[in-house]
Amino acid sequence: MDIHTRAPQTARSATRWEQIRSSKRWQRSLRHAASYALLLAGSAFMLFPMLWIISASFKPGWQIFTQPPIWIPQHWEEVRAGSTNRMISLWQVEVDGEPHKVIELGVRRYTTVIDASKLQEVLSAPTDQLGEAAATDVNGITLNVREWSANGESSQVVALARGDGDTLIVADVAALQAAAFRLPLDEVNSGDRAEILIGETEFRGRELALDGNTIQVIPIGPESQLTVMGAPEIAASALLVPAESVSSAGFAQVGETELPLVAVEGLDGDYITLVSETWQPVIDEAEFDEKAFIAVRSQMTETHPLPVNGVVMQVAAYTPEDGQAIEVAVLVSGTAQSVVIQVEQATTLRLAQLGGLTSARGDQLNRIPYRVQDGFSEGMEGGETVSVALVGDTREMALVAPAAAVDEAFDVAPEAIQRAMYTQLRFDGYREALQTKVGETYFGTFFVNSFVLVILNAIGHVLSCIVVAYAFARLRAPGKNFFFVILLGTMMLPYPVTLVPVYEIFRDLGMVNTLWPLFLRSFFGNAFLIFMLRQFFMSIPRELEEAARIDGAHVLQIIRHVIVPLSKPAIATVIIFTFWWTWNSFLEPFIYLSSPELFPVSVGLNFFRDQFGTIFYDRLIAASVLSMVPMIVLFFFAQRYFIEGIQLSGLKG
Repeated sequence: MDIHTRAPQTARSATRWEQIRSSKRWQRSLRHAASYALLLAGSAFMLFPMLWIISASFKPGWQIFTQPPIWIPQHWEEVRAGSTNRMISLWQVEVDGEPHKVIELGVRRYTTVIDASKLQEVLSAPTDQLGEAAATDVNGITLNVREWSANGESSQVVALARGDGDTLIVADVAALQAAAFRLPLDEVNSGDRAEILIGETEFRGRELALDGNTIQVIPIGPESQLTVMGAPEIAASALLVPAESVSSAGFAQVGETELPLVAVEGLDGDYITLVSETWQPVIDEAEFDEKAFIAVRSQMTETHPLPVNGVVMQVAAYTPEDGQAIEVAVLVSGTAQSVVIQVEQATTLRLAQLGGLTSARGDQLNRIPYRVQDGFSEGMEGGETVSVALVGDTREMALVAPAAAVDEAFDVAPEAIQRAMYTQLRFDGYREALQTKVGETYFGTFFVNSFVLVILNAIGHVLSCIVVAYAFARLRAPGKNFFFVILLGTMMLPYPVTLVPVYEIFRDLGMVNTLWPLFLRSFFGNAFLIFMLRQFFMSIPRELEEAARIDGAHVLQIIRHVIVPLSKPAIATVIIFTFWWTWNSFLEPFIYLSSPELFPVSVGLNFFRDQFGTIFYDRLIAASVLSMVPMIVLFFFAQRYFIEGIQLSGLKG
């Protein structure tokens, strides 16, 4: 009974589904869904590069090409190191399941050693019976364990040294568990060398003093690296001292680890070294240009080191020919002349990390060369960027903190450390791009040059193309169609074919390295724009022109009062195309121009990129986004005219 009642329902259900699938409404909805999915996929594919470059422009340089990618711009949390302009990055680790923000205090390498007094027996094993060594955790100690197979039996051993011939001296893993432990590599290497005898086998080891006892150990590896972490408050007590004033003062147990201590000449107590790096004296370029001057070496006494505004510089007494002796600091030393500044006027002299000055450009004062870093930032959040001159000699400096300020420290495996970051849009790339000099020219000048060329080319194309297109569309002249075909034929000529003769014409006219070659030809028309306008003009009813002629209008009046008002979409399209071509043009300005102050944006971007040995992608990408903005804004506001012009230009003719 149930079987007979269910069968018709199944049949009716199948029939209903077939009706839905075969209905036109269903098929139309399916086509629309497929079309929208395809359009969305295509849009995402086309928009992804632009969205990526916009996102990258708000990131610092190190985030742009990280793996795995950082999609959302983020800021690395930092703390200031004492009163210096050095910022120390914060890291995040988990301690007892709770996240903590810490700073890096150093890196320690560890190795596995065995206490020789606790190892009673070693064996000799042929190498062909031993497997490959694999780092294995044995009761919390990492050992390089091998599989030893002999006489149908296998056991786990650790190689200790090479034996006679093709053999290795090994020890059973079980025998090593009580004798093996981990020590910092620097402590092991600091011990005295020792000859250790186990059974009849002699080993080379180290003699160490641990917990008041002297023991002999044999390093067997493997080595591992752990990062020493501490509280961020330690950075507040940091001091910047010359590296040569730092000397080793042994080790101290701090928290769950040991820290290497140093003594600093002239300072009491023990310290820890946070970082050692090269620093460079710098001075604001504005102060350098205003107050620095050339001093003849013969009018200067012997130089001697002396602190100037907290920076040790070479100082001398300088006596001008008609004045009293003054104390000056040598900024740039030359053979016969030096660039100097009065000691009391060097108010912006300070030290900066050399790593942040790698994009410095060359400059000179009275033929004495020096370097300038544009867009230099002190590292403060939202701080102002300035141009600074690199002066004096580089020096090795150490950032140290008192050992008394370190209450707690612990070791962390590198894979357990994460950057402490938060989402933030970074505008430093834009600011640095605009403040960076490119061949003595700021990047904003390139925008001015591009806009000037756009305006001149737009005026030239509108005036010339309207007149020529109207002539081909309306005027009657013998051979008009033949000349129109020739005009269209010029569109088929590759640009390199005409490049050399056109360049020679402008060279003979003395216009190379000027803006004239980049806009003058627009006043002689453009084949594509003339064709587009001709097609549009042919769609305008002739009755309107005939009515104007009856009223006494001549050709130019007809163009001005009849054709132009009716052709706004087409003319807007001409302007948009001209803007597009001129703004993105690279080859022509690159060939004709050699002075950076004349470069448009397209060439300025290339020059901006190539002037550095290392490309600073944050500045380059920010400058590229700035160059995209005018085109995006233009299309956003003029898209209606653009679409209408494209649609109407080919309706008739």
